[in-house]
Amino acid sequence: MTFQLERRVVVITGATGGLGQALVAAFLKTGAVVVALGRDQVKLAHLADVSQYRLYYAQLDFSDASAIQQTLKRIERRLGPIAVFVNNAGIGYFDTALSLTAAQQQAMIQLNEASLMTFCQQVGRLMVPRQAGMIVNVASQAGKIATPKASVYAASKAAVIAYSNALRLELASAHIHILTVNPGPIATPFLTQADPTGHYAQAVAKFALTPTQLANEIVHAVVTQQRELNRPRFMNLAALGYQLAPRLADWLAQQPVFNRK
Repeated sequence: MTFQLERRVVVITGATGGLGQALVAAFLKTGAVVVALGRDQVKLAHLADVSQYRLYYAQLDFSDASAIQQTLKRIERRLGPIAVFVNNAGIGYFDTALSLTAAQQQAMIQLNEASLMTFCQQVGRLMVPRQAGMIVNVASQAGKIATPKASVYAASKAAVIAYSNALRLELASAHIHILTVNPGPIATPFLTQADPTGHYAQAVAKFALTPTQLANEIVHAVVTQQRELNRPRFMNLAALGYQLAPRLADWLAQQPVFNRK
């Protein structure tokens, strides 16, 4: 069974980021009615202006639960039921656990975890009475294998994976599907924002995913109703190996060839 997207409402958070823009473009090509959510009104307006398709957008504070609820209801009143909701917004700071500032820690926990959970709760409450819908949560391979200088970021993404797994079970009887996306490094400005030195971006350049490639795979995973999407595949194999030989994995993670941050 496939999930039809044409003329159905798809909402995407973090729409002005590298992967977010690619997701907007990929979903628009399917004929879906796409709504881009973000925190920067100027960037959202520009994204809509340059799109070759009709793109709706809304600016809001992702930490404001009331604003989230009102925005989602306004989308449904104007455009119809939300069929797919993509939690893509995220932030990362790559530094040692002892060096991260309180503001950096709070920003990652708030956006990567708390805001995502609020969106899931509010969207889920809209979808359950209809007994239909799909929620896509973009986590990370970092949520499966933590590495040096990614302690809080990895913890926030591990929370997304665990939350998504529980949510999937809770909403199964309401026919609401949950897709968890676990990408490795993506060739977007996120890499240099997380590590302004540029060392990490340079180290992972050879195997970093392209946002367009990943966005297309996410759309395919939505259409085919997959449970989980892990890219690149070798990183997911490494995550499985970590479970089988954790001490060896800990040692390897500290070696220069694997410790890229």
